[in-house]
Amino acid sequence: MKLFDAHTHIDMKHYKNDREMVIQRAKDTGVVGMVTSSINPGSFRRTLGIVQKHDTYIYHTAGCQPSLLKPAEAEKILHLIDKYADDIVAIGEAGLDYHWVKDSKKRKAQEPLFEKFITKAQDLGLPIVVHARKAEGRAADILEEYNMENVLMHCYDGPSEVTQRIVKNKWYVTLPANFGRYRNRVQAAEMIPLELIMLETDGPYLSPVEGRNESANIIHGAKSLAEIKDIPIEEAAKITTENAISFYGL
Repeated sequence: MKLFDAHTHIDMKHYKNDREMVIQRAKDTGVVGMVTSSINPGSFRRTLGIVQKHDTYIYHTAGCQPSLLKPAEAEKILHLIDKYADDIVAIGEAGLDYHWVKDSKKRKAQEPLFEKFITKAQDLGLPIVVHARKAEGRAADILEEYNMENVLMHCYDGPSEVTQRIVKNKWYVTLPANFGRYRNRVQAAEMIPLELIMLETDGPYLSPVEGRNESANIIHGAKSLAEIKDIPIEEAAKITTENAISFYGL
């Protein structure tokens, strides 16, 4: 069985002491590759070294933490993206966060920064990985305004009306390994064709088991998806893996 972790954060301090063991456990579980998302300039530089060490197994998508992003940091990240464009498979995660950001003016201030990452993805001909926490509808508005086609709604948890727009636009979603606990995510798995779904861990977060999350746990997401779609787990694993390889152009 071939699995693929379409979004994780393997550079984070949570893996500092046993990163190689985490990667090996993923391989032992059947994970044939993973995409790790850097979220600031320091994270970007750490990820470069990890990807170089694990060439053709770990891939880099470069983005930010929307809830914390400031214009100066965005410019630094965008500069690094330009410098290392050949080593990046996608732009993001980038987007809007209404979960942590409550103030309406601060929410609005996220939009021009999100738009810069969309423009960068278009300029480089790369797909975009979107973080839209409690802001799925507004993020979809902006993506549609820019006619963005190659879109992945990461860790998707939106309402059914946004899910319908995702299907219409033929955008992808990733569902985390513990998605079976969340009503909107289960509903999304029911509504969205399997050909538009990928699996992620978002490690070290959203663990389906006690403690830190890691890529080996992607199998829990595959089991949940197989149950919802009423298909063998091998088929859920195969198609979501093929979707990730296609989306990221691997």
